[in-house]
Amino acid sequence: MVNKLDIKEEMRAIDCRDKSWWDSLTEEEQGKVSIFVLMRYTSAVDSKNFDIQAHYLTMTNDFVNVHNNILRHHPQLQHQLLQLVGIGASQYHPWIAPGKRGKKNKLLEWLAAQYPIYNDDELDLLVATNTKEDFVDRMEQQGMTPKEIKELFK
Repeated sequence: MVNKLDIKEEMRAIDCRDKSWWDSLTEEEQGKVSIFVLMRYTSAVDSKNFDIQAHYLTMTNDFVNVHNNILRHHPQLQHQLLQLVGIGASQYHPWIAPGKRGKKNKLLEWLAAQYPIYNDDELDLLVATNTKEDFVDRMEQQGMTPKEIKELFK
């Protein structure tokens, strides 16, 4: 017996556009389907054909990801949208982990408050072109205590 919630089986159903797959699941199994995980797998294809790679990435973003917040309460519809991406033949879909959130940079947050019209790139440039002493001097001029200044550089 094939485990219907095995990732290979789930991706086969998407790649081959198996429209009966969702209805073959029990309510309990349907509740266990993770659309987010399926979107991550669907968007990545290990193929030598760049057009197939571009198709899966673009179509997943255009059909499923773009309205994910609106459709999150309709997993069957999301699954059907994922099936639109499939090309009719099984593909190998490697897992690409989502990006990790970086540690909050308190100095950048302070600079963003000081220069609200600067974008992230401009703030990064400001940090790159100034020394720590430049920032400490400015902070002292604004009346910050040594303890407050030290907190921004942690």
